[in-house]
Amino acid sequence: MKHLHPLFHPLLTPLCLVVMMGCSKYQVVQEVQLNLYHLHNPKRNKMEMILTEDSLVVGGWYKLKRINEYIIDESK
Repeated sequence: MKHLHPLFHPLLTPLCLVVMMGCSKYQVVQEVQLNLYHLHNPKRNKMEMILTEDSLVVGGWYKLKRINEYIIDESK
């Protein structure tokens, strides 16, 4: 029997994809105000409040770096 490359193992490939893609995703818990969202990462047990111009879906999963955040200038 031929030995397959480890990346082609039927159980290893899906596991690698989950590990590589699922590490930094946050789930939208609620829309607090218009464009202000409460997000949670259950793997790291972290919470974020994001003010964005994007419309996020409650229950949806997003990477923080893919969300267009408003920049709040607090120096004024």
